Amino acid sequence: MAHESTSVEERPSSLDAHGLLEWARRCVEHLATHREEINALNVFPVPDSDTGTNLLYTMRAAVDRAEGEEAWISEGGGSAGAREIAVALGHGAVHGARGNSGVILSQVLRAVGEAATFTVVDASTYRRALRTAVTLVDHALSDPVEGTIVTVLREAAAGAGRSSANSLVEVARSAADAGAEALDRTTSQLPALTRAGVVDAGGRGLLVLLDTMVEVLGGQAPERPDYVVPEDPFTEPTGEGDGADGGATEASADTRYEVMYSLTHSDDARADELRSALRTLGDSVVVVGDGGTGDNARWAVHVHTDDIGSAIEVALSLGRVTEIRVTDMLDPVGGSTEAGHRRRGASGAAEGRVAGEPERVVVAIVPDGPLAELFSEAGAQTVDADEGGVIDAVLALSADELLVLPNGELPRAQIEALDAALRDIDGNALILPTGSVVQGLSALAVHDPSTTLSLDGFGMADAAAATRHAHLVRARHDALTLVGRCAAGDLLGMVGHDVALIETDPVDAVCALADRLLSSGGELVTLLLGAEYDDAATETALSRIREGHPDVEVVGYAAGPGRVLAHVGVE
Repeated sequence: MAHESTSVEERPSSLDAHGLLEWARRCVEHLATHREEINALNVFPVPDSDTGTNLLYTMRAAVDRAEGEEAWISEGGGSAGAREIAVALGHGAVHGARGNSGVILSQVLRAVGEAATFTVVDASTYRRALRTAVTLVDHALSDPVEGTIVTVLREAAAGAGRSSANSLVEVARSAADAGAEALDRTTSQLPALTRAGVVDAGGRGLLVLLDTMVEVLGGQAPERPDYVVPEDPFTEPTGEGDGADGGATEASADTRYEVMYSLTHSDDARADELRSALRTLGDSVVVVGDGGTGDNARWAVHVHTDDIGSAIEVALSLGRVTEIRVTDMLDPVGGSTEAGHRRRGASGAAEGRVAGEPERVVVAIVPDGPLAELFSEAGAQTVDADEGGVIDAVLALSADELLVLPNGELPRAQIEALDAALRDIDGNALILPTGSVVQGLSALAVHDPSTTLSLDGFGMADAAAATRHAHLVRARHDALTLVGRCAAGDLLGMVGHDVALIETDPVDAVCALADRLLSSGGELVTLLLGAEYDDAATETALSRIREGHPDVEVVGYAAGPGRVLAHVGVE
């Protein structure tokens, strides 16, 4: 959106809550504009082209939290102060942090909250916030590397400190210009950036935030050069996914997995203990908090490692672990998606099982055809519930340990019968609560056979629970539903066991289901489309959802014929 320039008389000497939230919203706009540029700059520590995407998602999570805080205070008849908005931005960023750069960005926003007074952010507040951000980031990182977002942040803080002005816009301009100069120098500070002839991606993203502050205060953002990337015909950045982006710590080129999760019910001492433990298991370690206290405090954890299980297990005695995300960083870049990264990562982990360890098999209850092939490609054994003999088919699988994904294909009585049968055999087995095939795919995406059965099952169940799902069926007869009367042959959008919408066109129906699920947020939409959807209908559905939700990744797969015409999952 266009923003009119502000006259000298109208330029604010400070930002109140409304102004601070406006800055954050514009940061989201500008990060969206520069996302592909920043993604293309991403060559350190892992060239997976996700830094722009991760910064955007993190900033959006911050704004969502702050807008919710503002609305909650307004509903109570109050008026939010700058500090309340700033604290909410920090909490939202820590909660929604994506990638190494997103975790670091969360600390910059947290620092604004710690520095702000109740009513406004002024020049002294801004200086203090940048100094605090440097301290928080330095403490959070395992091995900070110069020539990264940390360098740009440090120099921006120094630039703000050198300005003696009492005007917030002048201090902000000094910080942004110092950050820009530091960004230019990053090309010569890191060999990877020198070889590619680019500046640091994370630093470029931070400069977007610094320049946006100048724009909000002064009416116009500083002019910057085009940070173009030399054309390379042999690489094509994906710009999507949940990958390990340009960071601020040294990462081994051979480290395979990026592990991220949230830690709650902990404290600063135990977070420090976790940070030290993770340094023995991998690199690019970042553990940052949101500044909260007690059970409301939250830490975002990031590490690159080859030992997924230990990286998660070490935190279990230090607090409550949730929102686990694992990304295979050695997955080929070309043509891959977030879902593809995760599924191939799960399969690759199974291939790397050490001889002598218990053999663990994941068995998915899924209709035969394209869906079964999808689960098989991701490393699972499949059993078709429609063919009968499900219990015998599962028991026939030879393995020391079993993880069963029912995927909504079995009634409760059959699950109870399967559970009783599994208790009678030698070995260990868990039936996981996957209520749909999209939840089953999410669970399978984080399957880690290198860890214990219980921890593996916990992570898979957590991933399934984080996936909202719906499906589309055709009405068999006229009926009165919660959303009105349907006729035989109408398309019914089901959320759980309830009819959520009635449509007649398959494309309209699946798009409406996706919109409904995305109304409460989401980053990845998975469509499993049945025989009703030919190539043209599939492409139309994917395009419409992408156009309606440009910052959400959308992937689609064929599901084949069946009673369910389409499955929709949102993570």
